[in-house]
Amino acid sequence: MNRRRPDQPVGRVAVAAVAVAVAVPVVAVLGRALRIDGAWSLDALERILSNGRTWRLVVVTVAQAIVSTALTAVIGVPLAWVLARFRFPGRSAVRTAAMVPFVLPSVVLGSAIASILGPRGLVDLRATWWPVLVAHVCFNLAVFVRVVGAALDGLDPAIEDVARTLGATPWKAARRVMLPAVAPAIGAAAVVVFLFCLTSFGVIVILGGGSVSTLEVEIWVRATRQFDLSGAAVLAGIQVLAVVATLALHARFARRSVRARRGGRRWARRPDSVGEWTQVLAAVVAVGAVTVVPIAALVERSLRLSDGTHGLDHWRHLGAASAGTGLTVSPWDAVRVSILSALAATAIAVVVGVPAARLVARRPGGAADRVMLVPLGVSATTIGLGLLLAAGRPPVDLRRAWWLVPAAQALVAVPLLVRAVATALRELPPSVSDVAATLGAGPARRWWRVELPMVRGAVVAGAGLAFVASLGEFGATVFLARADRPTVPVAIERLMSRPGSAGFGQAMALSCVLVLLCGAVLAVVDRGVDAFTGSSSDPA
Repeated sequence: MNRRRPDQPVGRVAVAAVAVAVAVPVVAVLGRALRIDGAWSLDALERILSNGRTWRLVVVTVAQAIVSTALTAVIGVPLAWVLARFRFPGRSAVRTAAMVPFVLPSVVLGSAIASILGPRGLVDLRATWWPVLVAHVCFNLAVFVRVVGAALDGLDPAIEDVARTLGATPWKAARRVMLPAVAPAIGAAAVVVFLFCLTSFGVIVILGGGSVSTLEVEIWVRATRQFDLSGAAVLAGIQVLAVVATLALHARFARRSVRARRGGRRWARRPDSVGEWTQVLAAVVAVGAVTVVPIAALVERSLRLSDGTHGLDHWRHLGAASAGTGLTVSPWDAVRVSILSALAATAIAVVVGVPAARLVARRPGGAADRVMLVPLGVSATTIGLGLLLAAGRPPVDLRRAWWLVPAAQALVAVPLLVRAVATALRELPPSVSDVAATLGAGPARRWWRVELPMVRGAVVAGAGLAFVASLGEFGATVFLARADRPTVPVAIERLMSRPGSAGFGQAMALSCVLVLLCGAVLAVVDRGVDAFTGSSSDPA
């Protein structure tokens, strides 16, 4: 282990940079709550905490997160069970399709659900929480599929064999033996989904229609519409406390989530009865409902005109759709700004994330690992508001600096890249680096000539996820994007706020553009990963 010490400071610097980058906006927000016009004051704290609306928002925010998590678990756990338990043609495609809503920008997913269940959708559920709950289920289903599915994949098949030998039916064996074995994984997935729903912003702004709100939305409204920065800061402080408590609960579940050792044969098998094939069909239909239906509805709504016919008018007029929206540039200019900002954010994420991933991979569960999870837990609106407050402090006003948006996007994207690269580094055989060291290669040369070429696919995959996450980031960007440099998610929100059906249709068209961009990036990434690793998709 001593031979690895020389290159560890690089990883420590990267982790420290992320910790500082998260601390700056959080401290700025908390400072604004207690310091008004240069003087310490508890007025904002007393004003917000004594307001009954604040605590109603807290109750509503927590309640909708609990309900969203429960609904996702009810669908996600059985889906994870079927995909882990049975091998069938197209299983790999179904698993990949279940991930699609998770990598889509929240604004796009919200727009897709709005085209079906929103205020101007096929079914008008105006001023209700149902569209938001449906969007949360679609977005977070992949978390249960991945986390619980991985835990099920790691179980020894002999566990079920023993239960069946003792007379248990397949259902009883699953309920009494298999599910308890993966209960910590289910708990960990539930906590992550709860956290995402607790800090959800884009889908609520798009689907709420101003009638439903949460703490996250209230922070945005107070900061950008009411110009009550101190009140927004107090609300953000309340949310930070809730996030910290949730992360502590996640750590507890993560420590208990230990896999049983896999046996000599594969866990998954082909369905051998009508009932099992019915379960497979239900899983395929469920994935199709959360993946294909929203995107198809998005495309259809972008083509539907005000008279009920279909045409390309919304697409043709997209370049001149800024009237009445608060935008000073066309949506096509927003596409260019989004791509450039996402490229800059991805570059930052790679420079910071790769050395951090090396440290995380060598010390799983250590301080670095926990620090790199924090950006996923801290609210994007808190990051955006905090950066806005920190950048506006004298003697230098940086609120109009172009790099603020990429910096915020990179902070959100870094954990995704770190997870991908750290996982690949952990799977490298130690003997590879040991042989290189025996041949006289130093730490730096081992990294560049041995380790990095073996994890290039993971770096490419992580960079692709970082780019897509940056492309669709909305919670922080909506605070920081200038009127003459809006990103695509900001432009979509502005178009949806435009009176009349034309703005909504053009927002759907711009959402389709963002879906195409994300899909193209992920397709290129998949080809790049295959080129670097020489792997191909599992035919099952």
